[in-house]
Amino acid sequence: MANVMSMPTRLSVGTQRLVLIGAPPLLEGVLALSNPGGDKLKLKSALVDLKDPQWGDPHVPLRLAVSARVAAGHAVQVPVTLAVDPRMPPGDYAGELRIDGDDSPREVLLKVLEHREVAVAPAGFELYGLPGASLSVPAVVANLGNVPFVLPKAALVALGEDAAVTQLFHVALARKGAEGHAAALDAYAQLVAAAEVDAAKVVVGEGAGETVAPGENRETSFTFELPVRLARHRRYHGSFAIGRAQCTVDLEVAADAPAVPTAPPAVRPATTRLTTRK
Repeated sequence: MANVMSMPTRLSVGTQRLVLIGAPPLLEGVLALSNPGGDKLKLKSALVDLKDPQWGDPHVPLRLAVSARVAAGHAVQVPVTLAVDPRMPPGDYAGELRIDGDDSPREVLLKVLEHREVAVAPAGFELYGLPGASLSVPAVVANLGNVPFVLPKAALVALGEDAAVTQLFHVALARKGAEGHAAALDAYAQLVAAAEVDAAKVVVGEGAGETVAPGENRETSFTFELPVRLARHRRYHGSFAIGRAQCTVDLEVAADAPAVPTAPPAVRPATTRLTTRK
C-alpha cells in the first residue's frame, strides 16, 4: 500500500484587500491571517507587486514586513509595514500580495500621504563679524520629501543673548529691589526692551525662488546681514527655517574692525641749500 503524503498547512489570508497607508518611506497596515491546520505557524514576510511600473519593478517585488505567530485553528490581525521609495508622490497605488504556498494573490491598496522634509548642510552656522556686516557662507539644501519644495529667497534670524533674561533680572533687583517688586519689575522690563536687537536677515543665493524636486538638492549660499545695533564683545544665538529644516546661528560680535595694513609714509629726499659768500 502506497504512503499518502499530506501537504503542509499554510496560513490563509482573508479575502478583504490589504490597505497600507502612511508617508514615505514607511507605510503601515493590518493583515488578517488564519491558521486552518493543527500546528502553530509563523510568518515573517510576504511580497507585494505594484502595478505602477515607475514605482514598482515587476521583477523585484517589495517585501512586506510581518511578525505573526498563529496558533492552530485561530485567526489574527497583525500589524505590517512596507518600505517604499522616499520620493513616491502622494496618491493611491494598486498592487497584489503574495504569500509562499498561496496561489491566490490578494488585492493591495497603497495610500501614500504627503511628506515634506528638507535638510540643510551645515545645520548650524558660526559667525564672527561687526554690527551691520554681511557674511556669506556656502550651503546645500536637499529635498528629502515626496513633494516639490520652493527654495525661499530670504529668512529672518531672531537673535538673543545667552542667559540675558537671568542677568537682566539680577541687574534690575540690584538697582530697584529696595524700592519694591513693582519698581524692580518696571526696571527689568526697561532693561529687556533696551537689550532687544533687530533680527538678522538671511539672503539665499543661487537657486532662490526655484523649485527643488523630491530627491534633488541645490548648492547655494546664505548671506547673513547683521543688524547695526549689536553690543560688541557679545555672543548671540538664534535660528531660522528653510522649509521644515531648522538652522542654528551662533554669532560672536567683533570688538573692532580688522586692522588694515597701511603703506609706510613716503620718505622725501633731503635737499641741500647752497650758499655763496660775498
